Amino acid sequence: MVPAADRVSARVQLASTRAALAKAGIPYAWLDAEILVAHVLHVSRERLHSHPERRLTQPQRRQLRRLASRRAARVPVPYLTGEREFYGHMLTVSPAVLIPRPESELLVELAIEWLNAHPAARRVIDLGTGSGAVAIAVAKAVPQVRIVARDVSARALRMAATNIARHRLRRRIVTVRGDLLRGAGPADLILANLPYISGKQRRVRPKELKYEPALALDGGEDGLDLIRAALAQAPAVVAPGGALLIECDPAQARRVVRLAQGHWPLAEVSVHKDLAGRDRVIRVQLG
Repeated sequence: MVPAADRVSARVQLASTRAALAKAGIPYAWLDAEILVAHVLHVSRERLHSHPERRLTQPQRRQLRRLASRRAARVPVPYLTGEREFYGHMLTVSPAVLIPRPESELLVELAIEWLNAHPAARRVIDLGTGSGAVAIAVAKAVPQVRIVARDVSARALRMAATNIARHRLRRRIVTVRGDLLRGAGPADLILANLPYISGKQRRVRPKELKYEPALALDGGEDGLDLIRAALAQAPAVVAPGGALLIECDPAQARRVVRLAQGHWPLAEVSVHKDLAGRDRVIRVQLG
């Protein structure tokens, strides 16, 4: 029997939270339990493991039970903690924005690579900025660029503005509410992380996705409605010698390539794989 004094230790609370989440069928229950216990204690996961004897107060235990219950109901962990790390930068997130995904880091890496190879390029548009994750990561890595972070959602732009201020980038990233590229000024590089979930995928989507904003997920029946529209608008915006980087579902990559070639027959269009080896980003390099 566990002594009463030990029942409130981080070690015991971690084990009980992990067991509850596993029973609810949560994948990686151990990881989610660590994140939630560390969040309640306001410590890092590393410190949680190095000081497992630390005790939770009664309010902290109540908070942990509430969070574990919501996670068991499939609420995504970043919405419970209010934060998500992306490309090494911590971001504030809420149900107003899509949770930044690791696969989108490829978009950032390719943008940094292109901007470093084109030092005269200064003007970047981050299309569908959401939380501002991509814009912030690129701005942090390439100090000379100025980024316009565009989104149709006013709620998303407020969250992006919060993160931009958090990372002290208000002089280099401006937020603009707009319908894709309509009314956008000229840009050397366009980064597009637009909704690309198809109708079929929406019908079988994981339960967690129901908590994320539909506006940031719904790409129409084939998933390409917004990408198709953005590509149609882009010729009036992207500068000669500029480029576009477009994230998509791996199954859509070849169709996005054909769409891009339809607008720029002479452009160099290439497909880039994410860490899982799946086609993820299309690069359109103009002559």
